[in-house]
This record gives sequence, structure tokens and C-alpha cells, in this order.
Amino acid sequence: MTRIAVEGQAKRTHPAERGTVNLHVAFSGTLRNDVVEQVGRTHAILVEQAKAHVSAGAAERWDSASVHSYVSDDRVKSSESGGKQRIRRFRASARLSVTFMDFEALSTWLADIMDVDGVEIDWMSWTLTDETRKALQAEARVEAAEETVVRAQSYADALGLGPVAPVAIYEAGLRGGDNGGGNAPMYAMRASADMAGAGGGAHVELQPRDIDVEVTLSADYETGPIVEG
Repeated sequence: MTRIAVEGQAKRTHPAERGTVNLHVAFSGTLRNDVVEQVGRTHAILVEQAKAHVSAGAAERWDSASVHSYVSDDRVKSSESGGKQRIRRFRASARLSVTFMDFEALSTWLADIMDVDGVEIDWMSWTLTDETRKALQAEARVEAAEETVVRAQSYADALGLGPVAPVAIYEAGLRGGDNGGGNAPMYAMRASADMAGAGGGAHVELQPRDIDVEVTLSADYETGPIVEG
């Protein structure tokens, strides 16, 4: 018998279905209570807006972190002595993430919060629903497995070995001796987005790119001995 090892790959592409904005509110100053109050007040307003988007069906969920404060010392030049004077400053921050289903509502909200003092947008992430992702993975698995059959049979035909029979199939990283051992992921999902400026302050143009769901498999096939008629 001859053993043939091959690899199969498949990819499915789908528009993003969820957009998550991750942001934080931060203020600094010389009075700790004032700084914490500013952050708490602004953060509370954003949380209420996030709750409203969820209630209206524009957003799926929101997640928030409590207010954290930090202390730092700045040294500035003193006009009186000519030396440097230490000034203690306080900084407070709080994080918030909101996952939207309605990208128009997301664009409008981003434009609104960009004009709010102390608010900084950290990053955007784009995802699929679990149902869509699993369905795409299932389709890609079938195609990748079928590709291994075609490849193995092509080699067998080229060598005159006859039909092939499957022996084993491996998800990426699970074949013994693969680089990365069992830690390599079977699925690769990629997505990015372009975010233009707010312009007139009423809308942020979002251009989420499609998400790729990829599957890579490897498989072993065997052929029987050549039988001459």
C-alpha cells in the first residue's frame, strides 16, 4: 500500500453582522474628587445611551468597567526660584464597549460621542453571529475535506495507484509533528474597517470589510497494490 498525505483548504466570506466600539473616558487634574466626578458623570451618560440603544434594538449588548484613578507627579519650572516644582496630578478613567447590530445607529452614535470632552475611541471590532459563523465553518469543513479527496486521487492517478481510501483527517495543528502542536487554530477569522471623519458631526462613515472564515485540514489516504488484469 502507498500512503498519500494531502492538505485541503476552504474559505467563506460574509459581511460583518456586529460592530463593537471600545472606548474610554479619561480626565486629569490636580483635584482628585473633581477628576473622578467628571469621569463618573460622563461615563454614566454614555452608559445610559448604550442602554437606550439596546432597548431600541440597535445594539445587542454593552459592557462597562468601574472608574479607576491614578496619581502622578509632574515637575514644572518654577518662575520664582528657577528650579522645578513638583505638582501632583490625578487621572481617572473608565471603559465602555457597545456591540451594535444597526450600523447606521453606530455611525450616528460615534459622531455624537466624538464631540464629548474626555471620550476617546480605542478600537472597533467586527464579528459574525454565532449561528452564521458556525454555518460558514460547517460549509468550509465539507469543501476542505472534499479537496483532500481530489488532491489525493490526483496524485494516485498520476502514479497509477488506483482509487484512494481515507485513513485519517486532522484539523490544523492536531497532526503529530505539525509546527505549533495542538495550539494552532482550525479557523481563521479576519475583518477590518475604515472609519472616516465625522465631517459635520452628524455621521461617521463606517466601511466594515467582509469577514473571512477559513478552514485548513490535512488527511492521509492509502491506495491498494496495483492489480494487473
